Amino acid sequence: MPHLNLMPTGGVSLENMQEWFDAGVIAVGVGGNLLAPAATGDFGKVTEVARQYADKFAEIKGI
Repeated sequence: MPHLNLMPTGGVSLENMQEWFDAGVIAVGVGGNLLAPAATGDFGKVTEVARQYADKFAEIKGI
């Protein structure tokens, strides 16, 4: 359905992010993988993982 803009929000990881964009999504939502370290108060790790996702997105989009 090329007329739909899709954004998956479940099961997205650094390892499969490229596959989602290859399939035609316009964005991805990240929850559990990003926020899991917050449960133990490791907010530095949350920041690190967020940077990894941002870097991966930039790589995929060529920006």
